[in-house]
Amino acid sequence: MKVFLGVFFAALIAVACKKESTGAKMKNSANNSLFARWELRVLRGGLQPDRNFAPGNGNMLQFNADSTYAFYQNNNITSQGTFHIVPNAFVQGPEPPDLIYYDHNTSGEVLFLKNDTLTIGSSAADGPSYVYVKK
Repeated sequence: MKVFLGVFFAALIAVACKKESTGAKMKNSANNSLFARWELRVLRGGLQPDRNFAPGNGNMLQFNADSTYAFYQNNNITSQGTFHIVPNAFVQGPEPPDLIYYDHNTSGEVLFLKNDTLTIGSSAADGPSYVYVKK
């Protein structure tokens, strides 16, 4: 039993320590469209109704190919740093989602990219999610 547990934990550590290049799935996919400026259109989550934002609202998120990001509010940078993406982070439905991690944060957020719509949010049932459209 000890041998089994030792092998199991060694395999778990090896898988967990596998280094992914930042944004590997996005860079290598045909939908290489994450690297752009995105404008917030919908904030949803919790028990509150969706909050919609009009085009030109100045609340944006920008991802760059050098793995940097910037959040904008009223067209002013409110935070910036680096990010990395873990592809197919866990199984949830037919398409396993990617997780995005900002800076050195250990809590990732679910990331869905489809055409010109980007959704980022908590994987918790009532957590917030943000829907962006490509600018």
